[in-house]
Amino acid sequence: MRPATKQSRVTRAVRAEATRAKRLAGAVHEFAEPAFKEVKSSRALADYLEGHGFDVAFPFRKIPTAFRAVWGRGKPVVGMLGEYDALPNCGEAEGTWGHGCGHDLLGVGAATGAIIAKAVMEAAGLRGTLVYYGCPAEETLAGKAYMARDGAFRDLDACLAWHPGGTTGANNVGGSALDSLVYEFFGRTAHGASAHLGRSALDAVMLFDVAANYLREHIPETMRIHMVVRDGGDAPNVVPAYAKVWYYLRGTDREQVDEVRKRLDACAQGAATASGTTMKVTRLTAVYSRLPNDVLAETVRKNLVLFGAPRATAGDRTRVKGLGLKATFATGIAEGFGTQGRGSSDEDTVSWLVPLGRFTVACIAKGTPGHNRLATSQGTWPFALRGMLQAAKVFAGCALDLVGDAALLRGVRAEFRKRTRDFTFDPLIPRRQPVPIDPP
Repeated sequence: MRPATKQSRVTRAVRAEATRAKRLAGAVHEFAEPAFKEVKSSRALADYLEGHGFDVAFPFRKIPTAFRAVWGRGKPVVGMLGEYDALPNCGEAEGTWGHGCGHDLLGVGAATGAIIAKAVMEAAGLRGTLVYYGCPAEETLAGKAYMARDGAFRDLDACLAWHPGGTTGANNVGGSALDSLVYEFFGRTAHGASAHLGRSALDAVMLFDVAANYLREHIPETMRIHMVVRDGGDAPNVVPAYAKVWYYLRGTDREQVDEVRKRLDACAQGAATASGTTMKVTRLTAVYSRLPNDVLAETVRKNLVLFGAPRATAGDRTRVKGLGLKATFATGIAEGFGTQGRGSSDEDTVSWLVPLGRFTVACIAKGTPGHNRLATSQGTWPFALRGMLQAAKVFAGCALDLVGDAALLRGVRAEFRKRTRDFTFDPLIPRRQPVPIDPP
């Protein structure tokens, strides 16, 4: 399909679908549900796709708010990833949940893109299959990790993903590999006045933290170690028999994280030995760093250029000034394909199972902090919704390229095979470990 023809057909179809898409994004914004508890949000997106002719399997496996929506038949199979979980203390009111990372836009933008691709494929007589994966719990880095463990994404020939942000561009690098680790210590309780009879699990946590702090000096500068104490006892005059601490371990790639995790485990075991306690470690979730795909990234970039970035209006600038932010918006396409970030995302795990093309579209003002109610506030504003609809166009445009150009898909797949030649996927999570619906 010629670019001009594709641009015209996709743009018309998005215009016809815009009202429904914006209404759905508003609903997901209001639902603002936590990870693995996005009951209303996931169901609304599944119903939206089902209403447009997709066959929906809900839930996916035993993951309560994950689903798979399929339309079409035969090869190629093009996937689209949607997310819809919210963040704590990012709602409009203090202490409430809100979409401070734009997932109210993210899930709907991808779903609308799938619907538009279907409409244009039907009209053009193009053969292929579209698969939308509804992915919960990205903010806890667990949804796609558990979905991948349970067989998701392997049915795809190529996959597309996006994220709302402050700029528009193709991303081919991704974020850091990560382990989410819970360490539990088990001791013996006693009255504080007779503490010599006890063995303090909290002492083990404190010693562990000291050891981890010394470890930081002797790990690569690209590593990050984060920690919070989740359970440290009940009263000062009672020796804690149980304590729990939660660590995030980030690094450039899986190999680096695996190596440092062994040393962190040794710190925990040493603390247990020193305190006379025992120790247990559980890896709640784990993600890979991104596997790039240059051919697919270039396809994404061409579609971004074709459909363009959203344009800001005087009204958009006035609204942002009301939040105390500078009223500047990114209105062009960023050069290059990005650099590796310190943050992490479970979508990077998907890139090791199927070629992944990923992009951002400006939906908030430049300089807006992420994971913040300043981002949440902008999620229903006209600029954000225009950005979401531009993302839907890019999804549809890339999908049409992949189903309509066999040589392009061969190039995408050939690069993927070359980069994964000596790689065997490890889901990193035990097969029978339940989904972490509640925080540890």
